Amino acid sequence: MIALLINFLIFSSWGCEFSSDKKIYSFSGPVTQALEELNLLDKHQLKGISVFHPIAAQKFKGKRFAGGVMLSPASLSELSGGVVFYDESQQLRRMFNQYPTVKTVEVSTRNLTPLQVDESVQKILMPYLSKCSRIISEQRKKQLVKLRNLIPHSKTFLFFLGEIKGERVPEMLMVNDGVVKWMLDEKLITSYPSELAYVNWSAKILQSMSSESFQIGLRDSAGQMTKSFAQKGKIINLTFPGALVPGKGQVDAMIYLFENLAR
Repeated sequence: MIALLINFLIFSSWGCEFSSDKKIYSFSGPVTQALEELNLLDKHQLKGISVFHPIAAQKFKGKRFAGGVMLSPASLSELSGGVVFYDESQQLRRMFNQYPTVKTVEVSTRNLTPLQVDESVQKILMPYLSKCSRIISEQRKKQLVKLRNLIPHSKTFLFFLGEIKGERVPEMLMVNDGVVKWMLDEKLITSYPSELAYVNWSAKILQSMSSESFQIGLRDSAGQMTKSFAQKGKIINLTFPGALVPGKGQVDAMIYLFENLAR
């Protein structure tokens, strides 16, 4: 497992290509970011990505789909004969089952750390790529080392999905998933007491933690590519492209958070 991760964790972008002329569509954030790292966004086979993915307009000139369950019948017909990568969803699975002419690949990243996300994505992409076997870097590992060194010791962080507005915090917390799971596994932070990946907080528990915890409101700016850090005491609103995308997006967002927090 480790050998596989080292040998293919970060794909080579030296001549990396799609292995056929089959149309490719990515409605999976981790897959789209992997294609960006592989310098494949400008290849003719990649016909579309989701509007929710953190890709600047100048980097991808193809079509951006509303994505997910908001796909129109016309859009679904357009996907016929192509390969569609999408993030795990029962609704999407049922919807795509009605379109047998669309080859679909479901991408599951729930409960995975950033390196595990990369490993999962590379396994999924391997059958559709060629000339991508050469290692160019171990960028994610380097990013995690950088992140580790930025995190203040013995602090508690609560990561809310959405903007914190005054005293009102979003209803959902990210706990044992993605980069937050990695920080907890590495004992770099403490957070909300739950074994779940995402949890609706208890008012009693949250109140008992409020004085000692940094409360982080996470907002993903997606294709708008905007970044902002607003702090008032221990309440922080963080906007970052890909902040909620498992793997690279979340790691980049946390580095941005702790670089600003350290100032």
